[in-house]
Amino acid sequence: MNPTSKALGLDPHTRAVIIHADDVGMCHGANQAFVELSWAGAITCGSVMVPCPWFPEMADLAAGEPKFDLGVHLTLTCEWPGYRWRPLVSASPASGLVDSDGFMWRRVALLAEHVEPEAAEMEMRAQIDRALAAGIDVTHIDTHMGAAAIPSLVDIYVRLGQEYQLPILLPRRPEEYFRVLRMGDVDTAPYGRLAG
Repeated sequence: MNPTSKALGLDPHTRAVIIHADDVGMCHGANQAFVELSWAGAITCGSVMVPCPWFPEMADLAAGEPKFDLGVHLTLTCEWPGYRWRPLVSASPASGLVDSDGFMWRRVALLAEHVEPEAAEMEMRAQIDRALAAGIDVTHIDTHMGAAAIPSLVDIYVRLGQEYQLPILLPRRPEEYFRVLRMGDVDTAPYGRLAG
């Protein structure tokens, strides 16, 4: 029996596939792809990057549109060398959210090394609040490049899901997830209690 299926209103004995598009709001093409694929029924849901330049376009498209199942793709990193974005609340180096150029870190490992959890919490709250204020019916939260799920932030991420009453996405196998993110050795013991 699958409790997630039951929570989604599906038969708990049936497997379901949810096709999710992230990085919505990053660019016009990502927004158009999300809209077209949603209308075609090819994807189930997506998540929007609020600090990105094309967020306002997606917010306008999504506001009041019940067809779009859209969450917030909590964004604390920016991997692109020539296309960068900044936090909504603090571009101060003391926050640990930005590199020496004032942009979000390009790698999760660098964020993990520098981030002040309080600043990250303020940023994540600001992103959720801005999406809600823009009229998006936020259905869930997840994390760009896994940044909100790093050990120093995962409890905040979970708490925000609880406070806003939004489901969150967590990796089933955190050790593999962090290896892909090139995080090195990460103590994944805290994730065991979250999966329970």
